[in-house]
Amino acid sequence: MPGSVEGTLAAAETELVGRDAAWTALRDAIVAAPRGGRAFWLCGEAGMGKTALLEQAVVFAEASGMRVIKMTGTEQDSDLAFGVLHRLISAHLNHDNALTSPQRQALQTALGTGQGAAGGGLAASAATLALLSKAAEEQPLLLVVDDLQWVDASSAEILAFVQRRLGMIPVVLAAAVRTPGSPALDSTGAHLLDLPPLTEDEAVEVLNRRHPELTAQTRDHLVREAAGNPLALVELPAHPDRLYSTEQLPLPEDLPLGSRLEKLYGTRLQALSPPARDLLLLCALAGQGERSIGLALEATAVAGTSTSAAVLESAENAGLIRLHHGRMSFVHPLVRTCLIRIAPPAERRRAHLALAAALPPDDERRLTHLAAATVGANDELACRLQNFAERALRRGAHPEAATFLAHAARLSSDRTTGAKRLTTAAYIASTAGQLAVAARLLMEAEAAGVPAENRTMWNFTHAYLRCQREGDLSPAAELLPAELGTLHGADPVLRDGVRFLVHLAATCLNEQHLWEALREQLHHLGSVARLCFDVWSDPARRGRGGAKRLHALVAALPPEQEMLYAWELLWIAAALDCVGDLTQLWHRVAQQSPHLTQTYIGIATCMDDWLRGRWDHCLATAREGERTARERGCGFHAYVFHHTLGYVHAGRGERDALEAVIESIEPWAREHRQSHLLRRMTSMRASCALTLGEDETAFALTASLTPPGTFPAMEPHFHYVFLDLVESAVRTGRRAEALAHVAAGRHARMEEIAPHHAFVLAAATAMAADDAEVDAASHAVYAMPDAGTWPFELARVHLHHGAWLRRGHRLEEARRQLRLAHAYFSDLEAGPWVRRAAEELRAGGSAIAHANPPEEWRLTPQELRIAGLVASGLTNGQIAERLNVSPRTIGTHLYKIFPKVNVSSRSALAHAVRSVGGQGVPGGPSRALPGG
Repeated sequence: MPGSVEGTLAAAETELVGRDAAWTALRDAIVAAPRGGRAFWLCGEAGMGKTALLEQAVVFAEASGMRVIKMTGTEQDSDLAFGVLHRLISAHLNHDNALTSPQRQALQTALGTGQGAAGGGLAASAATLALLSKAAEEQPLLLVVDDLQWVDASSAEILAFVQRRLGMIPVVLAAAVRTPGSPALDSTGAHLLDLPPLTEDEAVEVLNRRHPELTAQTRDHLVREAAGNPLALVELPAHPDRLYSTEQLPLPEDLPLGSRLEKLYGTRLQALSPPARDLLLLCALAGQGERSIGLALEATAVAGTSTSAAVLESAENAGLIRLHHGRMSFVHPLVRTCLIRIAPPAERRRAHLALAAALPPDDERRLTHLAAATVGANDELACRLQNFAERALRRGAHPEAATFLAHAARLSSDRTTGAKRLTTAAYIASTAGQLAVAARLLMEAEAAGVPAENRTMWNFTHAYLRCQREGDLSPAAELLPAELGTLHGADPVLRDGVRFLVHLAATCLNEQHLWEALREQLHHLGSVARLCFDVWSDPARRGRGGAKRLHALVAALPPEQEMLYAWELLWIAAALDCVGDLTQLWHRVAQQSPHLTQTYIGIATCMDDWLRGRWDHCLATAREGERTARERGCGFHAYVFHHTLGYVHAGRGERDALEAVIESIEPWAREHRQSHLLRRMTSMRASCALTLGEDETAFALTASLTPPGTFPAMEPHFHYVFLDLVESAVRTGRRAEALAHVAAGRHARMEEIAPHHAFVLAAATAMAADDAEVDAASHAVYAMPDAGTWPFELARVHLHHGAWLRRGHRLEEARRQLRLAHAYFSDLEAGPWVRRAAEELRAGGSAIAHANPPEEWRLTPQELRIAGLVASGLTNGQIAERLNVSPRTIGTHLYKIFPKVNVSSRSALAHAVRSVGGQGVPGGPSRALPGG
C-alpha cells in the first residue's frame, strides 16, 4: 500500500479507537470483493464513528484498486423520488448495453427521463443491479451510503434489493444508519455492525491522542460528559482558547448528548460572519448534490446578496466543513441539522425562496423549496404539487407521491379539497408499505372532514392499516362489504383492493356473511374472480377443475392484464398448491407490483416450499419475511410468516419448537378472531402428534377439523389434514372411518381439483386399502407423474407399503420401499420418521438398520442435526447460517454433544457419525436417492 495511504489510515485511527471489529469486517470484505460482495450497515447514534469508518473504507478501497461511489442521504432530499438513485446512475454508471429493453424503460421512467407506465420498484431495482454488475466487471465497486435513514424511500427500496444479491457480484455496500432507523428501511441481506459507546479506557485513549494537553481532572470530566461518544470526545475540547476549566461544566447536564453537540456546533456557527452563515444555510438546504455550492451561490445572486465561496474558509477553519476542489462537505450531519435548527423561521423561508428561484421551473426540488417557504394557503402551488404527485406515481415513486399530496393538502385553502388530498395521500402511502405515514395522514384527513366521494377510499385505507399493522380484520368486515356494490365504475385499483380485503376477512374470520357479500357480486365479475371465490369458499364442492381452469386463464391472459388480476391469480394458485408451477408469472408480477403483492408472493412461495419439501428454505424464508415485516411495522404479515415455521417443526416432530410458534401466535389469533390460522395450528399439532406416534391424539385433532366423511364449507385447506386423518385412523384401528373419508374424497372428485389434491387422495387410498389392494394402490401413487413433487406424503406411502410388504415376508420388495422412505425422510431431516423407517428396515434384516445413532448418545433433535452437519464437513459458521442461529450457539451445542458421544473433537464426532452411516442423523452425509 502506498505510504500516503498508510499515513492517511494512521491519522484516521485516532477516531476509530474501539472500532476494531467493525473495521476488520469492512476491510476483509473489501479485500475479498473480487470473489463476491457483501453489505454492511454501521448502526449507532450520532457521533459514534460511522462516518469515520466509511471514510477509512473509502481510502482503503481506493488504495486497493476499487472504484468508490459515495452517496449521502439528507433530510432535505428525502422527499425527492429516486434522488439517490439518480445520483448513482447519472453520475457514475454508463452501461446501457447491460440492460434489456424493459429494464432500460423501467429505469428511465423511474428517473423521469422516459415515457410510459412505471415498471415498479423491482423492475428499476433489477436494472440497477444489472448496471452495477456490468460496471463491477471492469473494476470492483465500493458503494458508500452515509445517513441511510434520510435516503428517499424509492431509492432505499432499490438499495435493499441490491444488497440482498451482492454475493453474486464484486460489489461491497457500506451504509451508515442512525439508531433507531426508519421502520421502512429493509436490512435484509446486510450484516449489522452496531457501534456501542466507547469504554472508559477507550475514551481516555482518544483524549490522550487528540488532546494530550488536558489536565487529568479535565480529561476525567470530559470522559463522563461524552458518555462514550467518540465525536463528543473529539469536539468538546476542540479549541484550546475556549477549553473548559475544571470548575465549570462544558454544557448543561440535562441536554441529551446529540443536543449538546448541536449546541457546541451552534456556538461555532454563530461566530461566523453573516455572509458565511447564510451561504452555509443555503448549502445545507440545497441537499447533498454535486452542485450544492454552485446552487447556493446562484441563490445568493438571485436574492441580491452575491457572495463567493471564499467566505466559507472561516467555516473550514472552525472545523465545520471540508473544502476540496470546489466541493464542500459538512464534517458531520449534526452541523447541517444545527444550521437549519438555529436559523429563524423567516430566514429559512427566505433561503428556500432563493433556492427555488435558482432552480429550473420543472425541477421538483423547486416545488419542495416553494412549499417550505410558504406560510398559509396557496392553491396554485398546491395544484402544482398535486401534478408532481401524479407524475411521481407514473414513475413508481409512491412514497414521494404521498408526500407531495400531503404538502398540497396543507396548502389548500378549501378544507374539503385538503381532506380529499390527505385521504388520497394516505391511500397511496399505505399501498407503498409506508404504514406509519399513512396512519398519520388518515387521522389528519378525518380531522379535516372526509368528503362523501372519498369515504370509500378512507374506509379501505383505515381497514387496510388495521389489518396490516395489527392483524385486525374487523374494520374490513364491518365497513367494506357494503362498499362492494358501489365500486363498479370506480378506480380499478381501489375496487380490487376493497374486494381483496373482504376476501381476506372472509377467509381469516370464516364468517358466512362475508362470503355471501362476495357471492352477490360474482355476476359483475369475470372468470378469474369466480374461480378465486370457488377455491377459497368451498373447494370440496366448487373447486373441481380448479388447476385446469387456472392454467387456462393464465395462458389466455394478455401480458398487460397480468397486474390487473395479480392478487386473485396468486390466491387461486395458493389454494390449489400450484404456486410453484407459475414462477415466471410471479416474477413478472413482482417486478411491476406494489409492496402488498410482493409480500403475498413471498408468503405463498414460502408455503409452496413447505409443500414441496424444501423445508430448510421454507424456514429461512419465513424467518426473513417475519423480520422484514416487523421492521416495516406490518404485524399481520409477521404472524403469517411466523406460523409457517410450525408446519416444518410438526413434520420433524420438534414439539417444543412447534409449541413456541403456536404460543406466540395463539393469543393474538384468538383476540382477532383469526379462525383460519387457529385451525391451521390445530392441523400442525395433529401432524406433530402423528410424527411422534401419538396416533389417538392425531386422529382426535384431525377429526375436529374435518370429521371422517365430511368436508366443512369455508375450509379451503381441507386436504392438508386429509392424509393425516386417514393414516391416524388406520393406525388406531378405525379403518371404517378411514374408508369413509376416502369415499367422501372420491365423491367430491378431489382428483379433479388440482394435482396435490389428487395425490393426497391416491396416498390416502393406499393407506386405507385392504391387504388385497395395498400393493396396487401404492404403485398407483408412485406412477403419478408428479409424485416426487410432494416428498413428505410420498415417503409416508413408501413407509406404509414397505411395512406391509415386510409383514407379508416380501423382504426384498419391502427393503426397496423402506430405503426410499428412509432417504426421503432423511433429506427432509424428519428425525422421528427416519427412525421409524430404520426400525422397519432393521426388522426386515437390512444393513441400514444400523443407521440410527446409538441410544446411549441421548442427543436432542437439534443436537442430532448439528452432529450430522459437522460430519458433512460444515464449519460452525456454515451450520449457524443454515440453522439460523449464532456460531456461538453451535459451539455451545457441540460442548454438550462431545461428552454424550464420548468424543473430544470435531473430527472424532464426524467419525462417530459416519460409523453409524450418518443416514439416521438429520443433516448427516447426503446420499443420492435410491432408484426404483
